[in-house]
Amino acid sequence: MSRIVLSIDNGNHCQEEAKNYLSSHDCKVYTLSGRARQPKACIAGCPKEYAWLEGEDIQGLLAEIERNEGRIDLLLFGIDEQIPEDSFIGNHDCEELLEVLGEQINHTEYIIEAALPLLRKGNLKRIGMITKKDSSVSYCKDDRNYGRHMVWAGLNMVGKLYFNMLRPEGFTFRWYCAEDNAGGMSAGEYLLKGLCYDPNEPYIHSDENRFVMRDSYLREIPW
Repeated sequence: MSRIVLSIDNGNHCQEEAKNYLSSHDCKVYTLSGRARQPKACIAGCPKEYAWLEGEDIQGLLAEIERNEGRIDLLLFGIDEQIPEDSFIGNHDCEELLEVLGEQINHTEYIIEAALPLLRKGNLKRIGMITKKDSSVSYCKDDRNYGRHMVWAGLNMVGKLYFNMLRPEGFTFRWYCAEDNAGGMSAGEYLLKGLCYDPNEPYIHSDENRFVMRDSYLREIPW
């Protein structure tokens, strides 16, 4: 039986490759394209087409998936790499940054909540994110683009919160740090891979019972 994937595409260049892998490994992939909408006070250089898909589009596609499949096995996100660049730490318009942050995180949460009824009917019950090592609060050394890093780190926190809420229901999570030409395990492979889990072992011994972010060589990146 094919796995049913809903991919939310919003400007991550690694997501297409991951979808191609999934499609070639017994997955049926539905795609919803769009980006978080342009904030009222746009960051300098923010492109005019910075617009989010409307809620009706999300609901319409979920209704189609429910009619055709009856479930979702994997809900896949990718961090938005096209969030406008900004200046050095300490030189920001905080209201603008917070508006971008709020749009990105709130819409991610909205989609998860909307998809949960179908995810609960799925076999994998999995939520995945293709992100970067710079999303790590402790790993990132960049002193520019504070807004981007705030959003990316905030999405890690969204994942952690939903892990805490949904893991008792059997949900699993895959947070993957993509790098160009990195080698190792691809994003698509990691999204489908099972992690260490033995229900007879102590809870903490299982990687499925932790919110873990890894790179292509399965090295754990502190989120």
